Amino acid sequence: MIFLNPYDPKIINAKKEHIDKLFPIVKARVHNLPNGDLKSFLNELRIRSILSDLPDSLETHHTDWLNSVNGINFIEWQHYLVAKKRQARYRSQNQNLLVIKYDLILNQIRTIFMYEGGFERKTSAYSTYDLAKNLNINTCVYCNRIYTKTVIKPNKITRPEFDHWYPKSIYPLLSLSFYNLIPSCHICNSSVKSTTLMNTSDFLHPYIPEEIDLKFSYWIESVNKYVFHIKRLFPSKEHNTIIAFKIEEIYETHRDEINDLVRLRKLYSIDYLLKLKGLLRSVDSNVSMDEIYRLAFGAHYDKENFSKRPLSKMKRDILEELGMILE
Repeated sequence: MIFLNPYDPKIINAKKEHIDKLFPIVKARVHNLPNGDLKSFLNELRIRSILSDLPDSLETHHTDWLNSVNGINFIEWQHYLVAKKRQARYRSQNQNLLVIKYDLILNQIRTIFMYEGGFERKTSAYSTYDLAKNLNINTCVYCNRIYTKTVIKPNKITRPEFDHWYPKSIYPLLSLSFYNLIPSCHICNSSVKSTTLMNTSDFLHPYIPEEIDLKFSYWIESVNKYVFHIKRLFPSKEHNTIIAFKIEEIYETHRDEINDLVRLRKLYSIDYLLKLKGLLRSVDSNVSMDEIYRLAFGAHYDKENFSKRPLSKMKRDILEELGMILE
């Protein structure tokens, strides 16, 4: 997982535009609601907080909603989640009634915090393309394997998918929350994570910087054949996140990268890197170690730049294990 600094000016500016553009839209939709508990609950302060709150505060809005609107409650909600997982033909009559009741309520909320048919739509005045352009994250935040560049001209061609860290199917209030929209590849968003229920106590969140104990490593399986291994504590947030996104299984498709790095280690010594450093700095004294490693190994050296190129985190960890990291 690549961490995104919420205090990076780029992130701050993206968040500001996100709130400035979406707040009046959501506010107008709430204004058109009939008078009642939901309309009272979604006051201006609440709307702004839902759009802007940090990740570890977001789930509070969902809990507050369950406690503030007449006719719904936490216990019923838990029963609804259980019933929703069952096929309709296997539900009891009470379970079917509960599903109908909460589906109607959630659909009403989806029309307010509208992702599909609203924010996701290319023709919207402010859309997922604008957020992707403002964030400018070039690789999947979860796996750091696949480019997720945004191409807008001429007709909004491609962009990263936005994973809802708290699934929008269960937390529709958070469908447009800035810190709930994680730029990712299709595999991590749909094929792997899907609707896995996450929480900040048990899983890593890209916008919550932490000192993590997670390093890519490898085992020698046979001559010139290597297997990926990710070192981490167990149990831990790191372990849970690796399992949820099937990181080890997915990285197994990149075994050839280990072969390449081991071969480069044999070809490039530390002395070679020092000579390359001296050569480049004789031409440009501002050349950084990050640029030197990018030229030599096709990966970034600085953690802050991992999102710019696929596999940067993995390559740096393996290179460090091979003794190829200059401090």
